[in-house]
Amino acid sequence: MSTSSLTAKADQALTVLEHHLSWLSLVFFAIGIFWADQSTSFAFFISDLMESFIDGYSYIAPVAIYLILTPTLIKLFSSASQGRGFASYTIIWFAKARLLACVYAVLMTTLIFGLPIYSNATGFVDASIESMKSLGWMLTHSVYFYAVYAAIATVFLVSRLPKTAATLSKGVDLVEYLGRIIVPIIPFMMLAVGAYVTILPGLLEKELSGEVSISELGSMTMLGVPIDVSTSLGMILVYILGALVTGVVCGFWHIGLLRMAMKRMPHFSLKAYFSEYWIKVYPLLWATSSEALATPLNLYMVKKFCPNVRDEVRQFVVGTGSFLNINGTVINVFLMTGLVAAILDIEISMLQLLLSIPIVFLIAYGIPGIPGELLIFGGPMALCMGISPELTPIFLALYIGLQIGLPDSFRTAANSTDECLSAIILNEKYPKQA
Repeated sequence: MSTSSLTAKADQALTVLEHHLSWLSLVFFAIGIFWADQSTSFAFFISDLMESFIDGYSYIAPVAIYLILTPTLIKLFSSASQGRGFASYTIIWFAKARLLACVYAVLMTTLIFGLPIYSNATGFVDASIESMKSLGWMLTHSVYFYAVYAAIATVFLVSRLPKTAATLSKGVDLVEYLGRIIVPIIPFMMLAVGAYVTILPGLLEKELSGEVSISELGSMTMLGVPIDVSTSLGMILVYILGALVTGVVCGFWHIGLLRMAMKRMPHFSLKAYFSEYWIKVYPLLWATSSEALATPLNLYMVKKFCPNVRDEVRQFVVGTGSFLNINGTVINVFLMTGLVAAILDIEISMLQLLLSIPIVFLIAYGIPGIPGELLIFGGPMALCMGISPELTPIFLALYIGLQIGLPDSFRTAANSTDECLSAIILNEKYPKQA
């Protein structure tokens, strides 16, 4: 059998799998729950396997970022002021969207936890200094930013070497092809999620046991409902509600982008969006909590769903969006702050959250698109909220522990699916940049 015929059969098999991906993902999710319920050792084995897989990909992700950004920037800069103007416009658009997401998150956190408008706002200066240190460290130590720097340097080096530029331009095609190859592993990712959800109570207690005893906590109110968090069941309920709130709040933000995209894309079909794009990208994002890991798949699926979006636009928006367009993350930062403050009966206010927006806005530029990103925000937010030194370790333990898993999944999935809509919205701006 010839190589071309093998390739054709492989493409046909992938096409069939993509068509049935949604129900296969649900079936594997159910299998994961059932199997983990029958065998705890299986559940922990799958959980450890997933962690190893994600840790291993952290070494590959910078290479993927470089392969995406380098050819995209070459194409943008080759169109002189038009491409450069679009790149600048996109980065500014992402910044405006992040600022709006911060304000939106503050308002939603205030409503959900019934926060007062004003209380004693202390610690802003200390938090600002801490956040700048965190941002500076990320800019100088993160391999993800090294990949961005390398891409920019390469563009300048090959600007006068057309043959080299043409060769490098094929890098993004390789990444997109890898995105299609990722499709067959999505059902297995959902099996792992099913296993993870089943053993979640034990994992959560283990995560929190180092710094805080659940039995020492009291009660809290969320959405007007009192919850006793001094029991394992109460803490698990708070965790699940916090995750669902993150999903819902991020969902409303996504609906806003959907409305904008529908106005800009003729014949936009909600049914096609959810069946041909969203359901095929969301499981991998939800299972891995990694924007970087899903970037190849996202590039491929956006291309399939939106063939009319220019390649330069799609590649730049999706490529840079994995770390510039992370509004689900910033939304989760504020929601998690309100949640932990409510658990510990710490009074915070809407004003304090508003004052912390510049800090969250800046730190978010140092986020690498991997699981557990909120870890970087914990210390600065504790300072912004004026948490006492005695309570800070407990605040951080809860903040870090409660954001792992389901909240991480919801905010990651929101981040990356937003990029598809952002590409549609920004596509019409490309020809206008002159």
